[in-house]
Formats: sequence, structure tokens, C-alpha cells
Amino acid sequence: MRVYRENLPNSCLLILTDSDDHSLTVLLLTEALQQACASGKSSIWVDCSQVQQLSATVLAVLRHYASWLQQQNITLVVCHPPDSLKVGRSDVSLLVAPSLLDAELQCRDLSARSRG
Repeated sequence: MRVYRENLPNSCLLILTDSDDHSLTVLLLTEALQQACASGKSSIWVDCSQVQQLSATVLAVLRHYASWLQQQNITLVVCHPPDSLKVGRSDVSLLVAPSLLDAELQCRDLSARSRG
């Protein structure tokens, strides 16, 4: 897996892509999430549209960061989830959005609720 990072106006976008070298996956994802945390953005979107499946280890990392970021008032949203994650949608530790637009709308809604 490779991870690309893009800073957007209100969020940091991480794009995950499949690759043959799975040994560095957790390290690369953790490093990208740490950089995204330091970006000062109010939300982090993890785009999985280029990934066939998320391993249990990758899901554990995402859940850990989602929980920690929630305490920092930063929202982590998994966008374009692979089918393996859609099945477990009852998982309340991860916010899931079918698209980047839906992620933006979810983050706006959460921000409005926290202010109101």
C-alpha cells in the first residue's frame, strides 16, 4: 500500500493505493496519519477508492487514530470504503462516507452540532 497526502482547505486527504509491498503498509499509514494530525486541519479523509481490501491491522490503526483524533476534536472519515468495510458498517469507531462530498457534508454536520 502507498499513501499520498494532499492538504485541502479544511481537511487533509490521504489516498491509499494498493501495491505489492505490504510490509511497510502500517508504517506508511501511521506516518501519513501523524503528518495529517500535525496539519492543523479539522478533519482527515482517508480515500480507499484505489484499495481492494483493508487488512485487520490497517483497520486497527484507523480505529485507533479515529478514537484519538475525536478527543482532539478532529474528525477522521474513511471515504470510498472497500466492500470488506461496508459489511462491518455497524462499527461506530469509524465514520464512513461513500464519497469525498459525503465526507465533507458529514464533517460540516458534526462541526455544526458541536457548536450548537
